[in-house]
Amino acid sequence: MDSGFQISDWVGVISAGVSVLAVILNIALTSRQTRVSVENFKFNNDTQVMSWANRVVIAMAEAYHLNPKTDLHALATTLSALIDEGRWFFPNVGKKETDHQKHGAYQGTRQAVLDSIVAVYDAVIAMPGANDQARQELMSHIHAARRAFVSEIQQAVDPRRRAWVMDRFKKF
Repeated sequence: MDSGFQISDWVGVISAGVSVLAVILNIALTSRQTRVSVENFKFNNDTQVMSWANRVVIAMAEAYHLNPKTDLHALATTLSALIDEGRWFFPNVGKKETDHQKHGAYQGTRQAVLDSIVAVYDAVIAMPGANDQARQELMSHIHAARRAFVSEIQQAVDPRRRAWVMDRFKKF
């Protein structure tokens, strides 16, 4: 019996090496594809959040620049709808004792990003009965709520990271 490697032995070793290399490359490609898929999912979600947030910012700007004699019903309706639409992206969190009395989407604590829209809604519906001084205070609340909202959205979608990811994937 010959103790040296035969050609068939070398073919087997090389085949095993190629197989191991193929498995390593497959794992690397699958891992990269998974990362791309996750980034794509986050990018699409962020795009939807930003579209909704743009409509919120427009409504808040409209609220801030209201004419005191304007009919506020349409704006209040828009803000109310935007609050509920926002619950799809920013659902209530946690639990409260009174949750059993509420529908599912309203159980728990409302997130701060939605609190800002609620503050503007509350200011808008308080406008008709407000004197000049009260109206100025309401405008101040609207301005502060708008700034808080923009900050919350920026934290949620992280536009700097989004730009970094876009730049990174342009290379591929």
